[in-house]
Amino acid sequence: MKVLKVIPIKKPLDAEVAIPGSKSYTNRALLMAALSGNTVRIKNPLISEDTEAMIGCLRELGIACTLEDGLVTVAGGIDLVSDREYNLDANLSGTTIRFISALSALVPGTKTIHGKPRLNERPIYDLVDALRQLGASIEYLDREGYPPIRISSSELSAGVVKMKGEVSSQFLSALLMVAPRIGDVEIHIEGEQISKPYVDMTIDAMKQCGVTVVNDQYAKYRITAGAKYKMTEYVVEGDVSSASYFAAIAALTGSRITLKNMNPQSVQADMGFLTILAGMGNEITNGENEITIQGRGVRAVDVDMRGCPDQVQTLAVLSAFVSGITSISGVRSLRVKETERVAALERELAKMGVQAESTPDTLTIHGRAPRPAVIDTYWDHRMAMAFTVAGTKLEGMEIRNPDVVGKTFPDFWEKLNSIGIKTEISEREPNIVLIGMRGSGKTTIAKMLSTRLQRTSIEIDDEVVKKTGMSIADIFAHHGAEYFRNKESEVVDEMLAKENTIISTGGGTILRPHNIEQLKYNAICFWLRAPVEALVERMESDPSSSQQRPTLTDKETPEEETAEVLRQREALYQKAADEVVDTQNKNPGGIVEEVLLKLKARGINVQ
Repeated sequence: MKVLKVIPIKKPLDAEVAIPGSKSYTNRALLMAALSGNTVRIKNPLISEDTEAMIGCLRELGIACTLEDGLVTVAGGIDLVSDREYNLDANLSGTTIRFISALSALVPGTKTIHGKPRLNERPIYDLVDALRQLGASIEYLDREGYPPIRISSSELSAGVVKMKGEVSSQFLSALLMVAPRIGDVEIHIEGEQISKPYVDMTIDAMKQCGVTVVNDQYAKYRITAGAKYKMTEYVVEGDVSSASYFAAIAALTGSRITLKNMNPQSVQADMGFLTILAGMGNEITNGENEITIQGRGVRAVDVDMRGCPDQVQTLAVLSAFVSGITSISGVRSLRVKETERVAALERELAKMGVQAESTPDTLTIHGRAPRPAVIDTYWDHRMAMAFTVAGTKLEGMEIRNPDVVGKTFPDFWEKLNSIGIKTEISEREPNIVLIGMRGSGKTTIAKMLSTRLQRTSIEIDDEVVKKTGMSIADIFAHHGAEYFRNKESEVVDEMLAKENTIISTGGGTILRPHNIEQLKYNAICFWLRAPVEALVERMESDPSSSQQRPTLTDKETPEEETAEVLRQREALYQKAADEVVDTQNKNPGGIVEEVLLKLKARGINVQ
């Protein structure tokens, strides 16, 4: 696996960086071009995995899309789509699967629409429901409410549609953009509309292409019959979302960075992030097609980010460096993105020694002096780019699977290097650390993982025995617990140099915070959790267990001792764990499969 190390800058930068075209506007322009029926030249498009997914789907439908000299030319339009079967692969692009589903309800043929497994876990029910209200024939091919779907109808009827406001604004955007090909369409929003700036972006793009949307205070939208896209050329403005990482770097490091190819009057949602930075005291200056940020530092804030949820990760990383508590609301939609972004943030900030906790719609970060960590990206481009910001100030920050930025910003690392921020790439697989009580199955699972992954397996307790020439029981009997813990910590320190290794810890290794910091630096830490009765049953089935391990309390029965030790350590296991695997009523093979699935979800190679 690739691991990228970010080298902190030694002094503030004074630099310019050209920002690529907006992904959101590029995909909207591609869809509208196909709907227009004209030959449309799209200038300054973003070419990334997400936009390539949209282009690929249009091509599959027979709509010509050519890339040449920084242009995308779309020709033919939906009127030339023939009546046959189509396989439309959205890859990992949420915008593509939503937009292409709406377009597919207007064209002949049987259209099967799907993405990679992680995209198929993102709900699509509300868009399907809205399209069905207009007469679409759509079936779910697997789980109700989720891709893949099959659309067999080829036209939609004008009328009134009801949609929930609290779900993805992409559903509404998809419906708005196809509406001119339907007729008189009125969309009523139930509840409060979230992500309003993204809706504004769609309405703005449609206006640029000749279609007016009547927006009645985000509660009702209307596109009248006769509306038609009148476009032969479309210029994509710079991506504010991509620019935000450089703006954050300026704020954190006191640098002056000018963002070129930007529209200072843009209605893109992430302009709200620049407003947040300005509220922290950073200077934002607008020029002709450029925005300059003079960094003045970061401070704790209390903000609602429903309008720019894609910047929650970046703000959370900045908040790790402030002295105080940052409260972010409006994060509910992040739980159904490329990954469960809120949970991922909590885990990765914890690696940096930063406490974070959440409710369904809030995230709170307790800023302090963060420490470096190796960051898992969970196949999420924004996790990689957001935590890179920390690396410009903090020595030792590393990003696993850095190529995930290709989803929206393929040359992000090159742009970073171009302004003087150096990076180093290496190939390295993380260690897998197993923690848990005596009897939790760490030794068995470690051996099975070692065989399955062809990795070396190490037992911390065995290494202590080798180092001292004594059994664990004898060490406790002759030298005491403190001596054992010191030797254990020495072994743990030696693990820091290990790579691609399965490490099974002792039940009490987590008692010293230093041990966990060392073990987790280049590792994923799994807590094999089991209730007292299961732990006791397993220990009693191993007659050597009581002989090899010392008694740790004055309790009279194994059940009482195990319960007391678990009570003392449970919170420490929870704090140390990157992942929790409940082992009760599971066979070892099933536990191993669950560990492998969790590793794969983090972007770790488990082949």
